[in-house]
Amino acid sequence: MPAVYGIDLIAKRDKKIKMDRSIVKCWNVHYQTLEEVEEAARAKKQKEEEQAQKNAERDSGEDEEEDGRRHQQAKDKKKQMEEAYNPKTGAYSGHYGKKPVKDEGQKQQIHAILNEKPEPFEAAMSTIQAQGQEG
Repeated sequence: MPAVYGIDLIAKRDKKIKMDRSIVKCWNVHYQTLEEVEEAARAKKQKEEEQAQKNAERDSGEDEEEDGRRHQQAKDKKKQMEEAYNPKTGAYSGHYGKKPVKDEGQKQQIHAILNEKPEPFEAAMSTIQAQGQEG
């Protein structure tokens, strides 16, 4: 007499997972006809052409102005980089510390660092001022 085994919940789950993964569901598949594919490609191409035409019309008058602005910006940036070069250190740090600090957190941090050891800071500042007065 053959043995009769009951199917437990794990075996049922495994069978369901195997079936779910192995069968392509009809509701997940959209069959497109050749006409639908061609129409979609044609619509996409037409939309791209219209967009390109709009961009060309808009940019035609602005190209010369834009080129002038870009050229001027490139010159300004190059000039700033040349001014920022520090030959002593060999780095582009010439503008560091020349702009005022706007962030409150950074201001507090700077204040805490500078007031940590006020005597050496004051001595260094007086030395710098003395050198400035001599030169």
